[in-house]
Order: sequence, then structure tokens, then C-alpha cells
Amino acid sequence: MNNSYNTDLKFPEGIDKGFRKKFSIKLKDEFFNSVLENNRYIILASRTGNIYLTDRFTGKLKDKILLENESFEKTGLVFDNNIYLNSLKKIFRIRTNTEGMNFQEEIYCADKDYFVWSSLNRHKDLIIFSEYNIAGKKAFIRIIDTKNINPVYDFEFEVKKFLSDRICICDGCAYLLHDNSVLIYDLERMVAKEELLNVKTDENSFIFYLNYRIYITSQSNELFYIDMPPVNYRFKTTGIKNSYINSIGGFADNIFIGTLDGWKYYKSSGLQVYSHEDEYENKIECISKNILVISQSNKIIFCNLNRFQEAEGYVIASNEKNESVEIVSAVISNNDIFVLTANGILEVFTNDKLNIHI
Repeated sequence: MNNSYNTDLKFPEGIDKGFRKKFSIKLKDEFFNSVLENNRYIILASRTGNIYLTDRFTGKLKDKILLENESFEKTGLVFDNNIYLNSLKKIFRIRTNTEGMNFQEEIYCADKDYFVWSSLNRHKDLIIFSEYNIAGKKAFIRIIDTKNINPVYDFEFEVKKFLSDRICICDGCAYLLHDNSVLIYDLERMVAKEELLNVKTDENSFIFYLNYRIYITSQSNELFYIDMPPVNYRFKTTGIKNSYINSIGGFADNIFIGTLDGWKYYKSSGLQVYSHEDEYENKIECISKNILVISQSNKIIFCNLNRFQEAEGYVIASNEKNESVEIVSAVISNNDIFVLTANGILEVFTNDKLNIHI
């Protein structure tokens, strides 16, 4: 939930080095969710029910699986190289083998009038997600054991105003915002409790774990925190507030916020370290200790976190006339950065470009 990736990927410093595009593929489909990966594939699941498995090293499309009458809008997960994907009503597992054969199976289907509301989350062997009956104002937090699909553990609760589609996992518990409360589900003891918040939140509020703290944003785009383990659930202000927050994340003691006119970098104490002003909206896509990846509609930008003024940007364009391109996801994996657009352009960048001057 904090958009942080543990990688040693470095910004290529010096005029003789830079990022290069390893490959680009155009799938001509529609995507709302994030890129997934295992040891063989880049995995993409589309709104139209297509699942694309692309060789992560060569960029060749290895398999395309169509699940009719399904739509993938949230992001699944990969565990033990098995792929778990959630459509609006169902959860599927895809197993791959060394011969390139892929086997999919349905492992869960939501109750009537309920929808799988969140992306999939994991704690040990457990998959955690939320399920929502919008008309009935009822919701569940559900837990599936990947080693033994049955039974499914769950907890039902009422929703009056809103249910967040974000679930934060930390210290063996799942945290979920709804209405004026935070739901805490203990994944070790399989028990739940709700705590009233002293902060007003809404469906756009962020929640994430960072450096022994849980952070949430309020309706007024102010950042609050509690220290872990919590003595109580009275959130304290960091002093960080913006007129608009479109994305947030961080690592260690560092917090990055995307805004309508650039991005900002803070310490967890609330001290602003750096800000970049821009005429375009900047969205934080992913972060490592060396590189910050930002999107501006159809432009991807790699920022050097060791020298803030250094950055490289690339425009991702379509061959179709008048077709708008918007980046929906970027993730850092080892020495690569995977970038996906809403209309199905997948581009992969790495930092080993050598510029030859003649």
C-alpha cells in the first residue's frame, strides 16, 4: 500500500548512461489495475476478461486466457509463483509450469448481490479481500487459505456511507476504512473489532503502513498516523496537508505525495525536504531507495532520489490517431520498470543504456 519496492536499481548517473526501453507491446485492450509478475511472466488482466502472460525477459506474448463474462478492475497477487486474480464476482488461480502450460481454476465466487470490492492482499498463506452489497449496505472481509481453499473465514459488517477499496496489512492484522471507523481483523486469531476514528475519512482516503506506523489521509487531505503497536486508535496529525492528494507512498522515514501541480517529499516528522512544481498533475507510481517513478498522463518520469534535480522522461504514444494514452500502473522489478497504459501499451525500461558520443 505504500508503493515501495525493495530493489537496488539505481539512477544511471553521468552523460554516458541512461534508461533504455527494452521492449514495447500493444495489446489493444482496456486496463484499470496494476501490473503483476512472477518468475516467468508479466501478468495483465483486462476489463474485457482477458489475461495476458508476457515473457518478462523477451517481451513475447506467451499466452492469452479469456474468461468469458468476467471483468478485471482490481489487482490480484502472485504467491509461490501462482497467480490469483479477482474479477467483479470471482477469484481465479492460475498455475504455471516449466513447459509453459498454464491451468486456471475458479476458487471463489461472491454471494448474490455482492461484489469483490478490494484488490487482493496477502498475509502468510492467507488471501484477504473485501466484498460489498451496495444496495443492502452490507459488507464482508473475507479470508481464503491458499493451502486449503475451504473453509473461508469472514466477518460481516454494515456500511452506511462508504467502504474503502484499500486494505492495509501489518503486524498480523488487516485494516479497512469505512464510514467513520476502522475495521481491524486479527489474522492470527481470526477475530475482528471496529474502532471509531477521530479523523473524517472518505472513499478517497489512503491507508498504508510505513516504518512502524499506519498512515491515513482525511477528507481534507491531511496526513495522520498511529504508532504500532497502537495504545489506542486516536490518530495524530503529521502536519502534512495539501489541497489535493492523488497518490502517496514512501520508504523508511520518507513520504512522497503526488499533487495537481507536481510532487512533494517529506520526512515522517512533517518536515518538507523537497518539492517539484509542474504545470501537469504528477502521480506517484512506485518508489525505491534510489528512484522515484512518476506519471504525467502519458509520460513516465524517473527521478533520482540521490540528486533531486536529475530525471529522465519518456512519452508513451499510440499508433492510432486521436487515441488518448494514460498510464495506469508502473512497478519496479529487480533492474526493470514495467509501465502499463489504460489502452494496453506495455513498455519495459532498464538503466543500462550506453550513450555513444561521436
